Amino acid sequence: MHVYHNKNIGEKGRTETRLTALPVNHSFLWGEQEMLIPAVYTGKAGTALDICAKIPIEDMAAFLKKWNYERQMSLKTPEEFEQIDADNPGSREFSVKICLDDTPLLCRMSSGLMWYPKSIIQMKNADWASEDKFKNHKSAEDWMNAYNCDRECCWYFERLSYHWEGEPILSPQKISLAFQANSISITAGHFTTGTSCDGKTIKTIHPVTGQEYTVTLHGCEQIRHNFAEIGAKGVIYPEYCQILSYRITPEIDPSIFSIRDCAEGDHPRMDDTQGQTGRSDGSIAVFMAGKNTVSEKQAASSLYFSPVSEVQWRMVFQVKPRNDVEISFPIKA
Repeated sequence: MHVYHNKNIGEKGRTETRLTALPVNHSFLWGEQEMLIPAVYTGKAGTALDICAKIPIEDMAAFLKKWNYERQMSLKTPEEFEQIDADNPGSREFSVKICLDDTPLLCRMSSGLMWYPKSIIQMKNADWASEDKFKNHKSAEDWMNAYNCDRECCWYFERLSYHWEGEPILSPQKISLAFQANSISITAGHFTTGTSCDGKTIKTIHPVTGQEYTVTLHGCEQIRHNFAEIGAKGVIYPEYCQILSYRITPEIDPSIFSIRDCAEGDHPRMDDTQGQTGRSDGSIAVFMAGKNTVSEKQAASSLYFSPVSEVQWRMVFQVKPRNDVEISFPIKA
């Protein structure tokens, strides 16, 4: 297989960026998932690491039955998109730190793609009933052939590209890898507020640990932003939102727990008074700083063109689907 530095899977590069293959063929279990590291590729430009993650065919079949064509086409809210992503066995995103001969490298980019066996392809095509039949990408077939992967399973392939931080190590003797699973968002309850909610309490439970938390609301204030000086010319932005103040006990890191608007809010639109019509896609983020204390947190609703009398919120935990893992092994010449 020809592998080039800093290129996506299947993308060709210049001759001088082509890397040399160092076969590894190391497999291990990450939680319940079988992982294969077939090779690492090195060169003066940098390093590439290929990873093959096996997905049991029954897991993918169960996902496609639960999330059929009709259900996927009906997705509307951010919560629904988060739920399908959490359920999809082919979207278990992760990052990998690498050391060659105990020297760390800097990750620059990654790319991935799926490969499906015939039975899963038939399920997808039968359900979606499209004239354009689904089939595996040619690059996925190249990986299957190059690395002799089991054709009775689904596979997720990922290539990560790294830069040297010092002198290139072209013939490493040892490789060390630290796999870190990306968190997924899980909604653990809903509640609704108007502009008066001081003192109201809501219970929620962590979806993995079972720990109970109490959210105490301290007020909900409606505010209006002004994007006239920072927005794009000829675009009208939604400006109204509600700011919810709350406290959660026991204390929990804000990177693990948040409160979000259930609705997506309004999208920016073109100003038809300026001779332009249509819609400008995109979203606006509201950043809050300053007045909240260590114990009192704040959440901002989505933005709307008109004031909203009430907002439905959802309580969201960030959960890692599996623990991080570190492995190290020699590279045979």
